[in-house]
Amino acid sequence: MLIAKITDSYFYGGEPQYIDSNTSYNVRGVLYDNSGNAAFMKIENSEYYKLPGGRIEITETPEQAFIREINEQTGYQAEMIGYLGWIEEHKAKRKLCTVSHCFAARIISDNCNTDVLQEAQRRLGFKLEWLNFNDAMGMYSTLSDGSKEYQINFMLKRELLIMQKASELFPA
Repeated sequence: MLIAKITDSYFYGGEPQYIDSNTSYNVRGVLYDNSGNAAFMKIENSEYYKLPGGRIEITETPEQAFIREINEQTGYQAEMIGYLGWIEEHKAKRKLCTVSHCFAARIISDNCNTDVLQEAQRRLGFKLEWLNFNDAMGMYSTLSDGSKEYQINFMLKRELLIMQKASELFPA
C-alpha cells in the first residue's frame, strides 16, 4: 500500500514531476523499545534525526534488510511488528526516485551490542537516541515547517509520514 508520493511540488509548488528512472530501493521504519519509545539516529552537528534504515541489498527481501539495518545502526536485535507500506520520493533536482519500504519493529531484548553501535556511530555520523514517540512526532512537525534544505525537506516529510502510519496501525 502506497503511503505517499513526495515531489518537489509539495515544498515549492507547481506540477508534480515523477522520476521514472534512477530509482533506489530502501527500508525505513520505527523501532520500539520495551517502554514504547522509538529509536532515532541523531545526525551529527545538526538538529535533525532520522529513523533507522538504509539500502536493500540485492540478495535481501525488504524485511531482511530492515532487520539487518536495525542491527547495524542500533546494535539491537529486533522482530517485525508489521509492514506500513511504501513511500516514493521523486527528487527532480537530483533526478532521483527513492522508494522506501516502511516497517515497524520492536527490540527482542534490552541487550545492545555496543561494539556494533559504536562502529555505526563512527562510520555513519549518527548517534542513537530513544525518544518518546509522541514527542518525536511533534518535533518532526516543527522541524519540517522550518526547514529550507532540499534533502532535509524530503527526509523530514518521509519520516513524519512513517511515524503517522505507525501510530495509526500500532499505537505506542
